[in-house]
Amino acid sequence: MKMPTSDEFVSQVRAAVDIVDVVGEYVQLKKSGRAFLGLCPFHSEKSPSFNVNAERQFYHCFGCGAGGDVFSFLMNIEQLTFPEALHKLADRAGIAVPVTQAEKQEAESPEKQLKRTMLKAHEHVAKLYHYVLTETPYGADAMKYLTQRGLSRQTLVEYQIGFAPDSWDFVTQFLKKRDFPLDQMVEAGLLAKSEAGKIFDRFRGRVMFPIHDSQGQVIGFGGRLLDKSQKSQPKYLNSPETPLFSKSDTLFNLHRARSNIRKRKQALLFEGYMDVVSAWQAGFTQGVATLGTALTEQQARILRRNVDSVVICYDGDLAGQEATNKAVQILQQAGLTVRIAPLPQGTDPDEYIRQHGAESFSQQILLQAVPVTAFRLKHLRRQFVINDEADKARLISKALEIINELDSPVERDLYQRQLAEEYSLSLSDLKWESKRVYRMQKTERQRDKVAPAWNNSINNGKGTLAKTLPPAYYTAERMLLYYMMRDQAIAARVQQECTSPFQVDEHDALVAYLYAYYAEGNPEDPGTFIHYLQDDSLKQLASGLAMMECKEDVSDTEIGDYIKQVNNYPKRAELERLREEQRNLHLQATATDSDDARKQLEMQAAFTGMKILELENALKEG
Repeated sequence: MKMPTSDEFVSQVRAAVDIVDVVGEYVQLKKSGRAFLGLCPFHSEKSPSFNVNAERQFYHCFGCGAGGDVFSFLMNIEQLTFPEALHKLADRAGIAVPVTQAEKQEAESPEKQLKRTMLKAHEHVAKLYHYVLTETPYGADAMKYLTQRGLSRQTLVEYQIGFAPDSWDFVTQFLKKRDFPLDQMVEAGLLAKSEAGKIFDRFRGRVMFPIHDSQGQVIGFGGRLLDKSQKSQPKYLNSPETPLFSKSDTLFNLHRARSNIRKRKQALLFEGYMDVVSAWQAGFTQGVATLGTALTEQQARILRRNVDSVVICYDGDLAGQEATNKAVQILQQAGLTVRIAPLPQGTDPDEYIRQHGAESFSQQILLQAVPVTAFRLKHLRRQFVINDEADKARLISKALEIINELDSPVERDLYQRQLAEEYSLSLSDLKWESKRVYRMQKTERQRDKVAPAWNNSINNGKGTLAKTLPPAYYTAERMLLYYMMRDQAIAARVQQECTSPFQVDEHDALVAYLYAYYAEGNPEDPGTFIHYLQDDSLKQLASGLAMMECKEDVSDTEIGDYIKQVNNYPKRAELERLREEQRNLHLQATATDSDDARKQLEMQAAFTGMKILELENALKEG
């Protein structure tokens, strides 16, 4: 017996879940007319083109073409098979799925079974580490350290913080006794293997922070060394890249902070685990962190899908400032509005909160966060040593380059006034210098043909490309498909009256599926039809067509006109071919020196002209 995937059961599950709620857990959606709009999770974009239709229960991205129903979305976003997506949505809706564990594993690929085993092992090990910290003598020193850092018992439980004893085989024996294959546990990153082939614990003598995926499953760990005397060991150690865990695609605490990020419409971006945990305990629940590496484009895209604005809260030292520089560029390229929190030099967020408290962190740090341009100008001043007027002139020139990248003339004027006041310059002289610097910047960009590395105003660089109108038959085919998915009578009329096939192959394939769909007694519903389709590319096409903004009531005359456009296209194509043929015959006749050849070509051109006339008359009558 296989996992049940009958149409009745699928329909029951689909009717029990709302695609807007499901997609909303991954994408920040905003109501727009009859649909919900957001940034596509399947490709990088700055302007929302991802639409979710609540009424019809399907989605479509007008940017990359992704589309389908709630099952398609979950399969693509979580890389699930259809049975897995069906089971997950059934669990969500509280609908029992009659399938045994053996049958479930049989339906999975070896890769899926491996991941399931790894997830189960991570869950067990996370509980083990937490138990060691909170309930055994082995965790006493680690508990003392965390208490001194100001973490409460409630926070330790919330984050499932633990401790890995300084043992080579503590976790190894734990997993072995529970029949986890040790080689797979090495691949999962929980254990390590020496060159001699000996398997041992990867994490030893470390405070452990579980790392979760977007759904709250433990997929890795970050470990902080407790004994500072072990200088040969790195202070922080993350899980390696595994089938579960990729540092560049993961943000620490996202699963916990996502709802708060969306509610507050702002994310706090930290560098370390302790910064996030301390901020959470202090009441700042919208914090996430990178995982020991610089911010990546993938992480920035994840943030952009959830929020429009990010406040960077990196360390106040030189390394933190440089990391901020790089993060700002990546976040802006992803389309985020960025502000930078001004932490005192040599201080990290965790230290600041412990020393000054939550109120001061809110008032003196977060509420004092500055725009990108102000941060860049401040960072620029730190790089310059002013010894004479020449140094001052170079600094002002560099500052004007930054200010010139702003789109808003009002913002440019404000910063220019601040600069003029700071260095006792007349505003008119500074504006003249700004124009000179701008001309130099423009010349350099034209020469190098590169865009500015920074984008102080998020909407920089928007342009439009001239678009050509699609041919009439193409539009007619799309309009017919739109109405055919909603009205079986229109589909029957098209099937009867269309004497020519649809010219676009994908349209023609979709029409064939529609005829079969209605022949099987299915309802007039685009959402159900999209699920009926098995081919992903056709699902995307159908969802895009169903998302078109068309009037609901269409007349018989309009449908007839669309059918006429489809039927007439082969005649129009033949007419164009004949006209080209006639032009070529006339050119050949003009170019030849032989009277006989000329007469022969002119005769052929005349016959072609007769065919052209016949086709033109046929099109007029049609």
